[in-house]
Amino acid sequence: MEHFIRWLLGKESQSEAVSRMGYTTARTWRNKTTWCWDVIPPRRPLQKPPRSNVILMDGTRVAHFICLVVRAIEGVLCWQFSPWESSMEWERLIHNIPAPYVVVTDGQKGILLAIARCWPETKIQRCIFHVWLNMRSKLTLHPKTVAGVELLSLARVLLNGINTPKQRDKWIHELNLFGQRYKDLLNERTYGPINTYDRRRWWYTHKNLRSAYRQLVKLVEDKQLFTYLEMTITDISTGKFVPIPRTTNYVEGGINSRLRDLLKIHRGLTPVRQVRLVDWYLHTRKMKR
Repeated sequence: MEHFIRWLLGKESQSEAVSRMGYTTARTWRNKTTWCWDVIPPRRPLQKPPRSNVILMDGTRVAHFICLVVRAIEGVLCWQFSPWESSMEWERLIHNIPAPYVVVTDGQKGILLAIARCWPETKIQRCIFHVWLNMRSKLTLHPKTVAGVELLSLARVLLNGINTPKQRDKWIHELNLFGQRYKDLLNERTYGPINTYDRRRWWYTHKNLRSAYRQLVKLVEDKQLFTYLEMTITDISTGKFVPIPRTTNYVEGGINSRLRDLLKIHRGLTPVRQVRLVDWYLHTRKMKR
């Protein structure tokens, strides 16, 4: 089993594993390790985990499923495979975990709803990088209006880093000035022809610009954009200051990217075996108690 896990989570090919184990053919290796694919590591904590200061939540696609991952900064807490990323699935995963002080998330609606139901007192920090991706998709990297260029510039400042309350207040002030300066442009409407019911359909002329601006405003109003500056967390056990991440890189870069690499190395696995690979990788990244 140890040799199987070493091969599964490493960069060895089957021929290299065969050579290391002293077998003669790859068929012998496969016959010897067939039973290993049926061993499932525990996906949930065996006992109630201690309260974490900061938790990160994210989902990634594996085969025909979505792998929902909940991790603390110290390591993975639990995970499960679901057909979709809904609030009910997230609730099923986190309902036994003590409420953390802060959750860092990309803003997926199911996650936000599950947090509101299970951990109503927990603060939320939206992933700054995902906010930037949303801005970029709505405004593009080359906006055609002056207002679009200015809003994209504000989003880029947010991405590059706001590290002090003074910088935060300045950024929010510039966002408010933007809304005042382009109020008429943001509210501009385009009207279609009158239909048979004597009604005229209309829509906002610059709907993507308006949507991007209103998203930033709502994040500021909901206090989900600068939680990492507005909260101070001290670890009770050590007495040390606990930094709040601005992004979900602990999951995206620390887990998801490595999973994609492993699935690429072992390409051709059946969906069931892809799930088992992810099980064992996340099991090795579990938080140590």
